[in-house]
Amino acid sequence: MKSAPKNRAQRAVAAGALLVVLPISGCNLIAEQSTTTQYAASDGIVKDLGPVLMRNILVVGTEDDEAGRLVGTVFNTSDDPVDLSVSAGGGATRISIEGQGQIRFEDESGDDATLEGIDDIPGSLIDIDFEVDGEQATFQVPVLDGTLQEYREFVPGGYTPRPSEPAATEEAAEGE
Repeated sequence: MKSAPKNRAQRAVAAGALLVVLPISGCNLIAEQSTTTQYAASDGIVKDLGPVLMRNILVVGTEDDEAGRLVGTVFNTSDDPVDLSVSAGGGATRISIEGQGQIRFEDESGDDATLEGIDDIPGSLIDIDFEVDGEQATFQVPVLDGTLQEYREFVPGGYTPRPSEPAATEEAAEGE
């Protein structure tokens, strides 16, 4: 008979512990898990338009230049070739992507990756129109300059460091 009060006390402690733990841990049952949220973990945008997947799409330009260079990769997930039209400002370009193929704008030569008439300053977002097989969409794409080392080679007309950057002042001191 002595075991009955002991069991009641143990049950009461266990129930009390559950009442304390459930409200604390229960919020995870209704909170959105950050690992399930998809986002572009890069500088450019990630969008899909018809059979074309666009990854890390951005424009590299300068404040005093009216041309911008597209950077990023586009994938054609269909078996048939598709034409991708890209236009912004006063410039436009059209590229063909083979079935199940991809194009890296960084590897393009000529004017395929250059858009004329881009007058948005680096750090802003520019509306760019994309069209694939009659399907159209406008996406806001970031405009970057050569501040980041990995984009310097894509700046139309070449990258010139600002005088306030340490590299520019060191070069000037060495030249004296």
